[in-house]
Amino acid sequence: MVVAARALADKWAQPFLLYTGARRWALCFLLGALSALAFPPVGFFPVLWLTLPSFLWVLDGAFAGTAHQRRARFKGFFSSAWWFHFGFFAASLWWIAEAFLVEADVYAWMIPFAVTLMPAGLALIPALVVALASLFWSTGARRVLVFAVALSCADWLRGHLFTGFPWNAWGYVADANSIFLQLSAYLGVYGLSLYVLLVFAAPAAFLRQSGRRAGLVLASYALLLAVGLGAGAYRYTALTVSPTPWQVTVIQPNIPQAEKWQPKNRDLLLPHYLELTSKALAKLDPAKPAVVVWPESAFPYLLTEEPGALPLIGNVLRGGNILLTGGIRGERRSDGDFFYNSVYAINDRGEVLDVYDKVHLVPFGEYLPFRNLLQSLGVERLVPAPSDFTAGYRYRALNWGDGLSVQPLICYEAIFTDTRLPLSERPDFIANVTNDAWFGETFGPYQHFAQARMRAVEQGIPVVRSANTGISAIIDPKGKVLAEIDVNETGSIQGHLPNLLEPTPYSRLGNAIFGGLILTIICLLLVLGGLLPTRRD
Repeated sequence: MVVAARALADKWAQPFLLYTGARRWALCFLLGALSALAFPPVGFFPVLWLTLPSFLWVLDGAFAGTAHQRRARFKGFFSSAWWFHFGFFAASLWWIAEAFLVEADVYAWMIPFAVTLMPAGLALIPALVVALASLFWSTGARRVLVFAVALSCADWLRGHLFTGFPWNAWGYVADANSIFLQLSAYLGVYGLSLYVLLVFAAPAAFLRQSGRRAGLVLASYALLLAVGLGAGAYRYTALTVSPTPWQVTVIQPNIPQAEKWQPKNRDLLLPHYLELTSKALAKLDPAKPAVVVWPESAFPYLLTEEPGALPLIGNVLRGGNILLTGGIRGERRSDGDFFYNSVYAINDRGEVLDVYDKVHLVPFGEYLPFRNLLQSLGVERLVPAPSDFTAGYRYRALNWGDGLSVQPLICYEAIFTDTRLPLSERPDFIANVTNDAWFGETFGPYQHFAQARMRAVEQGIPVVRSANTGISAIIDPKGKVLAEIDVNETGSIQGHLPNLLEPTPYSRLGNAIFGGLILTIICLLLVLGGLLPTRRD
């Protein structure tokens, strides 16, 4: 087996080692685009066993062709990595164009810029990190560790720089496998990215290895897989999730984005929600309390300023039930009017019990960065509102005195790991309210759903998700989808809220786990001599 693996790697690698110039860039673009197939909704993760080793061998070719020319090597790694990630982001984020078609007469002209400039800009971060990694490259198996550290650190940087955009970090390929998904409870998404990169790039480690070293590489790879499978299988099978007395129902109104803000539909939305809610509550046990969840910014008006709205909501919630709904909140102060993207907790008397204001706003959606410059170029926010939204103070849980607490995450707040609350504030469940109608039936809603699902596993906390046009779901703390409404369906789902699991290692330590893994690998490479610049084995 060792001899066969080594021979296959040697034969497979040769074409990738020899490409230069435009042929190398085109190949990198293709490999990056193919890598997007590993992510939802396709979820064909085995493709990474082809694309990641091949990309690593392209970098080997750039390394071999620039011996003792550090600047040329840096440029070769940078250009190769940029083209790879440009292809990856272009193929996995093309669906953002759909948002510009909601008001095509106003925004369609921006589509070519959005689908090229955004992937091109996102590719700069991993390209720079990989270029820096060229300073520590080698021709031995240890370069696979350097490669995995570089790309996983690039994921972390992308999730934090310039307000952050960690969409489709490498760890999210685990969404296709419930066993590997459990590793996020131990590692978080960035630690899982590191693991995924090591697993799928490992074939490159067999290139030009002697029999003894090839055997050691194979044994290390087998151990890596065994530990991952064992830890994931243990968590998935050994931990028990049981229902709580609290019932939950999720409403998916399925209102097209182009219709939501039209004045003629203004007075039709609340009756639509109330009808769906009344039918949903009729399916529940009236002797047990229930939480109803409506999606993000459910109404094109300020809910608390709409005459009669809250009493109507209270009437349909009769029996002690609670509503969590997204809505725009206005605050009129002496220094101006301020608007927030919020979640309200409302009781059966139509009283607002608590409000959470969205902390992490979407640039170009909820506010316009560099406003003076971009407005002069004709660029405006996509979300209609009297002014830019104001960010909330901090992530927090809502409480209403019945012993139940919930952490709202509005829209793409669910893709960020720094939304994790301290253990002393740990909620009973996470409510992700969102409006993915902007992206139709493209890949976007499926990728967003996968990221919300990982938050449940990372923290051992159930997630209840209400999306205007889907995907809405009740997800247990092991990532199991208990009930679901697919994209562009109207209706509701019901069930008992799953119980919390004990705090996971990730919920206790957060991304310090990822930092510890990176430091451990760096120390290992230093001990083995794998960080000596341009060392050849």
